[in-house]
Amino acid sequence: MSKHAGRERKRMSPQRMARLMNFYPPLLGAGIRVREFNEDWTRARVELRLNRFNRNQNGTAFGGALFSATDVLYGTMLAGQLGGGFSVATKEATVRFLRPGRGRMSCTVEVPRSEADHVMEQLQTASGVDMRHLATLYDTKGRAIVEAEHVLRVKRRK
Repeated sequence: MSKHAGRERKRMSPQRMARLMNFYPPLLGAGIRVREFNEDWTRARVELRLNRFNRNQNGTAFGGALFSATDVLYGTMLAGQLGGGFSVATKEATVRFLRPGRGRMSCTVEVPRSEADHVMEQLQTASGVDMRHLATLYDTKGRAIVEAEHVLRVKRRK
């Protein structure tokens, strides 16, 4: 048995999580940076800047980078609100590419406390809960570039 058995894992602050996410290789390589993260895990914003590493043959943002910018926040914020005893993972996603991504783009995600409370209620009687979330990536002119609907599976860790 490990010396840490029985201890609850220390919760990471949103600011520390944001710093770590900014050095996570898949996000770093895709040109995605966390620009804002509320202290209560309810609101965050990422920014995607077009660069030579995330540009496709047409000179616009690679679709995988666009999707990643919509995928990274919701699960992280929901897990932050729930605490360390839960697993939150993307189960499926539907992505609609609305226009080519150029320049600087951003995605803001909000996870109201009521959503985390709803998950906790559901997990009292269910082994897992599916949560739907819509994330939109916008350019600097406020035009939607990508809409992605995510289904995340939330379960208690064993």
